[in-house]
Amino acid sequence: MRIVDWLRMMDDVGAMGETVTKATLLKLVEGYVGCVGALRADWLVRRLEHNGWVRREGRGAKAVYKVVASEENPRAHCAPRTEWARPWDRHWRVVTFDLPEVRRKDRQRLWRALRARRLGLLQRSVWVWPHDVQPILKEIIEAQGVPECFCGFESRRLFLCTDAEVAASAWDFIEITRRQCAYQQGRVAALRQVKASENLARLAALAREEWQAYDHAFSLDPLLPGELLPKGYEGETVQRQHEEFRQQTRLRLRSLASP
Repeated sequence: MRIVDWLRMMDDVGAMGETVTKATLLKLVEGYVGCVGALRADWLVRRLEHNGWVRREGRGAKAVYKVVASEENPRAHCAPRTEWARPWDRHWRVVTFDLPEVRRKDRQRLWRALRARRLGLLQRSVWVWPHDVQPILKEIIEAQGVPECFCGFESRRLFLCTDAEVAASAWDFIEITRRQCAYQQGRVAALRQVKASENLARLAALAREEWQAYDHAFSLDPLLPGELLPKGYEGETVQRQHEEFRQQTRLRLRSLASP
């Protein structure tokens, strides 16, 4: 498991910024990773400390650990409210390319790179994005090179269609809605399980399960500016429920970790 996943674990269970004992930290690691055993959990905690993700205060039995925030926190890359509120200049950035059949692998690799960065596929090999796309293209080019017929330009005016129609065509909001509705199912039961959790390992396991569901709910969502979101968009409800879950998890952590 990567070090960034361990940090996310601490964030998920509400331990970010909290001061906890080593015993508490071991149980959280053990529960989140999934019954790795005490020796493995102890090794992971030492890795966390070595890499600066947790800071130890004191020594021996009196030692406590504080989980340290970091810019590398993967949650920073998925901040729905920030993206929804992001100003839009009403310009679409368009990226297009045309690779011959003999270069199918290059075409598929480029397609996957653009999709991974959540650009919208307007039509065959024509991709759109509402914000500056050059940093994204630079990242792709540096990683994979650029085909001869790769082209990007900015559209300042639409005709024969609306901005809402572009967004609806470029992203699969039917599937996005399906995934976000799936997240909402069972959230009441999940909160009930958090409040009833009897130990830290179980609490951490519930946090892991919720993160996986939350991550899936937004996995295809481009997090467009609010004015481009379609009617009936469920992302706001998912985010609100996720924040409530994390709040309850933090409260239960404090209760279970208290002497």
